[in-house]
Amino acid sequence: MIGQKSTGQTETASTPPWITGLLAVFYLGLLALVIFLPGASLLDRLRWLDSGVCAQMPTHSFYPGGERLPLCSRNTGIYLGFITTLIVLYSTGRGRARLVPPRSIIIVLAVGIIALAIDGFNSLALDLGFPHLYQPHNLLRLGTGLVTGLAMASLALPILNQLFWQEGNQQSSIPTWKSLLLFLPVLILCFFAVTSQSGIVLYPLALLSTTGILIAISSINLIFIIALSKRGETFATYQQLLPFFGLAFALAIGEMLALAQLKFALLQALGIPG
Repeated sequence: MIGQKSTGQTETASTPPWITGLLAVFYLGLLALVIFLPGASLLDRLRWLDSGVCAQMPTHSFYPGGERLPLCSRNTGIYLGFITTLIVLYSTGRGRARLVPPRSIIIVLAVGIIALAIDGFNSLALDLGFPHLYQPHNLLRLGTGLVTGLAMASLALPILNQLFWQEGNQQSSIPTWKSLLLFLPVLILCFFAVTSQSGIVLYPLALLSTTGILIAISSINLIFIIALSKRGETFATYQQLLPFFGLAFALAIGEMLALAQLKFALLQALGIPG
């Protein structure tokens, strides 16, 4: 018991409260910078941030309120599905689930990913002038993207939790078919929100989908940071993990900006308008 108490004290001491406060100030400042920086609009900044990871083809995009979303229809679906699935998992108490869904549910999720891949290759074939199976449509891109985002979040979160947390939470991210059905209203709501083309949903969709990309990239960064720091399976609270995630998130922003700048430079070099 003494050893356990000492360990807990050491872990708490490794993340002083001032670090949490400093991170909070940093993110508030970052939010203020994104919102109040003079010049381009918030949508233009989001489009620039996302441009390195998305082709942003105008014909493959939705236009709520007459404004193009920062991501194409397929990527909007993927990352909107990803972030909303995470929100549902955490709000239903499965944020620390360490078990992937049962095999039968994994197969269904895999079918959704395969459908996205088929639709993507079919669309690419048309763009390149090759024979294709059917006429692509943004509704198909969005729908298969949403299912893929659901699969990404429900499969990746348990793997990440196994790397981070001390205590074993033997919950599954999607334990039953009934729990899988709980995600359908959320995905359907996202689908109709995007396809409504209403200006009311423009900024929520733009911010949520971009946040989805940032969280996905941050999660990859976090795996490397935890591995390099040799802190695997040592965290007991979110407060202890926050400094590491803060670094991963900041790196994700830098990586996305670097990719956007690289894409812009390549297009300029090739004489292609950005």
